[in-house]
Amino acid sequence: MSMPDEFMIHAAEGKLSTGPGGTLVSPDCPFVVKRLADPLNKSFEQVQRWIMEIFQLNEETHEITLQHILYVRNNLLAPPSTVLIDIIGDDSWRAFLNVAWRHVGAFILFVTWSAKKTTYVSKAIDGTTVADEDPAVTDESDDGSWPTCKHDKPCTIETLWDSQDQGQRVYCCPLFGDFKEDCGFTQWLDKELSGKATEHMNYLSDSVDSLQQQVDILKCELEELRCRHQKRSLGEAVISLGDEKTRPSQIRRLAKGN
Repeated sequence: MSMPDEFMIHAAEGKLSTGPGGTLVSPDCPFVVKRLADPLNKSFEQVQRWIMEIFQLNEETHEITLQHILYVRNNLLAPPSTVLIDIIGDDSWRAFLNVAWRHVGAFILFVTWSAKKTTYVSKAIDGTTVADEDPAVTDESDDGSWPTCKHDKPCTIETLWDSQDQGQRVYCCPLFGDFKEDCGFTQWLDKELSGKATEHMNYLSDSVDSLQQQVDILKCELEELRCRHQKRSLGEAVISLGDEKTRPSQIRRLAKGN
């Protein structure tokens, strides 16, 4: 059977939460259904560009995060719990395809995005080079008031997790998760971190994501082995029961022969 090419892609900003059973998806989480030809041979970068085109995002101004939900059962008698997994590169992209295809039979992606902090270079009158921040991203309010977006609505606070602005918070339009309604307003809440601190945070974040991915895949494989073992044990029990049922007739035939 060939691998399917249909994906259900959710715009998941503000639509995911954590409950007793793991990750929960809001019933009103918007999604689109799209086809990606030959997904197994697509690189992670190609998939990122494909997703950004779907949501009309610009690579120069936005970063996206791709995630999927993995169902993990630690106890055969208990229902499976759900774990949200980041897709961060080619290896995790292919792991998602294989696990989703084998165990769920459907490709479901959850997408969130954030604005990049961009620096523009210009020249002053004296010829020196001056770095100006993106005018769409302004500094924190001097008067301490809560900022409002272009819709004149109070902003929400989002945390950026791209490689340049790891962990920094930013005021955003409250419709940030809706790519059609978002007015694009952003304003920094935190001061910029040092380059060394950002480097360490990126390294630790990548390490944790990679290890978590490996743990979740191993849990999934362990669950599959448990199911196989259970089926094999049941099969051996049936064969053993069948032997016990035939034994008395065999004994009677031996008695008659004597």
